[in-house]
Amino acid sequence: MLNNHTPNILVIGDLMIDHYLWGNCERISPEAPVQVVDIQKETTTLGGAGNVINNLKSLGASVTVLSVVGQDEVSHELKQMLDKIDTTSFLVEEKNRKTSKKSRIMASNSQVVRYDNESKNDISSESEQKLISKFENELDKFDVILFSDYGKGVLTDTLTKELLKISKAKNKKVLVDPKGDDYSKYSGAYLLTPNKSEAQLATSIKINDENYIKLNENVA
Repeated sequence: MLNNHTPNILVIGDLMIDHYLWGNCERISPEAPVQVVDIQKETTTLGGAGNVINNLKSLGASVTVLSVVGQDEVSHELKQMLDKIDTTSFLVEEKNRKTSKKSRIMASNSQVVRYDNESKNDISSESEQKLISKFENELDKFDVILFSDYGKGVLTDTLTKELLKISKAKNKKVLVDPKGDDYSKYSGAYLLTPNKSEAQLATSIKINDENYIKLNENVA
């Protein structure tokens, strides 16, 4: 018998906006040896943990997100984008923090340059406590917890370890999309899903193929 239960998933991590400026290039600037791109249109999509949320929604899951953003126009735009895809969000606003926005200039479908406007420092201890409090109050509602770590300061060592401790006490599975070369803060997670380059960085093992992974599976 098929299980018709809609999974209720909590995503915690770094939210950002991916911003694209699309155009054509037909000349070089007289001011410097660079392309002049005539912008035809702009598009925005959810990036970072927002991309994970988009994917979960497309698979039919019910999603809630906990994160920290700045007190800026980008955070308002981000909240509107989350509301548009029917995602429940609890966003702590931090003064003097920049909500991540990555802008890419595209000419003839090729990326010319990318510029990032964001904060990468760890969130404040006050923000950590607000997330922990909300997490404790809401945890029973969720089937699975997902940490989406992009190294932008939301999933600090302190916060990550505390959330894992609370999850373990409630017997909740935590899945982690990790970042960095030290995975010790994720100790106790049910599953880690690094990509190839992230796995190589964390284990100091150059991955050539699947057989090489099997030969070295106990090294880390």
